[in-house]
Amino acid sequence: MVRHAILLADREWCEAAYSGRVRVYDFIKPRKYGIRSLKPGSICIILTKGKNQVFYGEFTVDDVKEVSAKEYSRLANQGLIHKPQKLKPNEKRWIIKFSKFRKYCKEVPKKDLIDVRTVKSKKPLSEWRIIRLIYIDEHILKAIRKKAECLTPSTTIVVEKTLEDRLRDLEIRISQIENILGIPKLSLSITHNCVELMLLKIGRSLGFKVYTPDASRACNNVELGSLVNMTRDELEEFAGPKLLEPLSYIDVIWYDEGRREFYAFEVVLTTDMGRSLEKLTDVLGLRAKLFIVADELRRKDFDKRIRSLAYRSIREQCSFIPIPEITRMYILTQLWTQAVKQLQLPFIRG
Repeated sequence: MVRHAILLADREWCEAAYSGRVRVYDFIKPRKYGIRSLKPGSICIILTKGKNQVFYGEFTVDDVKEVSAKEYSRLANQGLIHKPQKLKPNEKRWIIKFSKFRKYCKEVPKKDLIDVRTVKSKKPLSEWRIIRLIYIDEHILKAIRKKAECLTPSTTIVVEKTLEDRLRDLEIRISQIENILGIPKLSLSITHNCVELMLLKIGRSLGFKVYTPDASRACNNVELGSLVNMTRDELEEFAGPKLLEPLSYIDVIWYDEGRREFYAFEVVLTTDMGRSLEKLTDVLGLRAKLFIVADELRRKDFDKRIRSLAYRSIREQCSFIPIPEITRMYILTQLWTQAVKQLQLPFIRG
């Protein structure tokens, strides 16, 4: 028999899970007895923390396990954990993995459930004291869903596509465009390395000097270093010794020798938005235009952070570019490069 549960979470976690970014529920403290009663297929209903508690939504369990600090960190770096904890190397945590979070059509106040109880319980659900996790039966699950006015999949709010789904769709569209235009050699996977490759090729096509610290990495067996036409020594000459170190950590750099201007790009797929903005903040003092390149799902995070005091110094210099826009630029510049190849323009090289 599949068991279900009620879990506690703050509203910020609920909204992050509903957006599709967060797909892991983690427990703050180690659990002596674990949560082994939950299995793939179990339903976890989320109750918000605070005075006015409401049942916000639910998810279906994909996996339940205890993970090491290393595995926990890997999931956190992928952006799947909301406000991840800092674990010591020997620590472990129980986590619940899920694919989609379903928000209820109507939030249900816990205090209103005075007529909902299990067969054996003396107190109604409205009087239950819930601390992190409590198991429930099918009767309680159905009662909460009924109050939420979402009884069938057809009335459940559809969760926005995850980042992986969106990238997969984008790859399919790129392939279709390539077939139409007859440019099969442009086929790419939408990974961090491949987005950097696109940026390097766009910069080269537009006549910029280009640099990346990730020269040893590759996309589709093409080393990024093969596209770089600016050395670290040149970077120091153009930027100066004081800014060389922070600038050399930016994902992709373009440099316009005529205008003596830099273009700095940070690619944010599964990495932390704040860290990328900090890296761009570190190159203040340069004549530069700054860019965050990410999936459209990350735009709200960018907009919220760039308005904060922490990043006000780069607010006017920094822009957000969605990955589909970079892909469009890449395809168009590659087509243009092929079209004008016979002109032997000095700044275009293979």
